[in-house]
Amino acid sequence: MPAISVTELASVACLGKKQFERLFNELVGANPKEYARVVRFQKSLKLLQHCSEDTNQAQLAYQCGYADQSHFIREFKQFSGYTPLSLLNVCKPYSDLFNDPA
Repeated sequence: MPAISVTELASVACLGKKQFERLFNELVGANPKEYARVVRFQKSLKLLQHCSEDTNQAQLAYQCGYADQSHFIREFKQFSGYTPLSLLNVCKPYSDLFNDPA
């Protein structure tokens, strides 16, 4: 869950924060905060792909770990170029990040 701080993750890994960030970036190709943003966006796509027409965006934002609805919409637009509702008008969102590999 993106709500876990980098400091907590570093502590669990028995590493200092800087060392954890350096190793994470080396192995993943992004720093932990950037990766958390991508995961949060992918989770919002996953929820949007299974939502009904009357889904509340504020609830979606909360479920994905965004601070509020405007933060959700702003970051969603940065990643996709669309707001969540306008993307639904263009295409059906798709995310397989949270699917179990077969």
